Amino acid sequence: MTRSGACFLIGATGPGVTATGEALIGSVSDDPYDVRTFVRIVNPRGMLPHVGSELVSTTDVTLAERGYFSEPGETSRGINQAGLGFTCALVFEQKPQQASPEPAKFGRLIHEMMTRCKTVSDAVELFRQAGASAPAFSVLLADAQGDLAHVETGAFGVSLNHHFTREKPGMVFAVNCYLSQQLAGHNQPDAALANAQNNNQVRRQRGQHLAQQDEGSLDVGTFARILSDHANGERDPLNNPLLPAWGYSICNHGTRGRDDYPPSDLPWGTVSAEILQPAAGLFWYAYGWPCGAKPKYGDQLFQQGAWGRFVPFSLELAGGDSSEIIALTTAEGAITPAGEHNAAHRSSVSGT
Repeated sequence: MTRSGACFLIGATGPGVTATGEALIGSVSDDPYDVRTFVRIVNPRGMLPHVGSELVSTTDVTLAERGYFSEPGETSRGINQAGLGFTCALVFEQKPQQASPEPAKFGRLIHEMMTRCKTVSDAVELFRQAGASAPAFSVLLADAQGDLAHVETGAFGVSLNHHFTREKPGMVFAVNCYLSQQLAGHNQPDAALANAQNNNQVRRQRGQHLAQQDEGSLDVGTFARILSDHANGERDPLNNPLLPAWGYSICNHGTRGRDDYPPSDLPWGTVSAEILQPAAGLFWYAYGWPCGAKPKYGDQLFQQGAWGRFVPFSLELAGGDSSEIIALTTAEGAITPAGEHNAAHRSSVSGT
């Protein structure tokens, strides 16, 4: 089964941690290079609208036909009108040995969360009530009140790994494995944090190191620099047991070092990056590598269009259009007229 959602996640909140005390979460979205993300506003009738990104295949083969976890229209990262935001990373978990009640579909939980939940506590309770989900994910949640939580959810249950607030400041980092004591034993061996061959530990440690250097002044700009970092980029991506040709740096330039490639087995790398600022209602988005570098090899598809900057989008157009979906960018990295209007009066932030 093809997997998707290989990512690095970072979150921070509270006085003495972020510059303003607000909650911030960020991520890189790692996928095969022919799977991209685009930004859109969703206006569900009678429910909370939200702005965020969606995964889309650039080939004639749909995500479902490729065996992806996501469904058409599913939000992969987002922030809703109430100021609740989330981002997530796929967990490489073991297959359950015994039959259990059918877990909730992760995409359905996310849809309910974005359209109905208003706070981090609401979202945590939604996952707890579900009890289990498929596929397995590590989820960061943040809201406009300054709450920040790390939830792990999969076939083996749900764990609230961290919950910080303005009164209880903190930082959290997540990658493609379980980190909580409750669920860490259910990681696939190749995905375990202690496995030095995969990229989970080095990406997480690098993110922690960079964030600790700026603790007390973390903001959108520092998050952008962290998500654009290339430490460990010299390691050979072909040695990664999780996904060969998927690299080791946060801003991930995965490659086989070739100009030709098998269409059904492209290397993985960062196809977009996101910073969510719930208190301001902003979804900051960078298409392609957030560092803005140009591709070195032909198997790094679409990366020549990398923005190298984070553009802030909001729910400004929500409710002002009869369409349920308003596309703000395209899978090729163009900003639509609606997107240009949405972001026109706000400045972008460089990833370098």
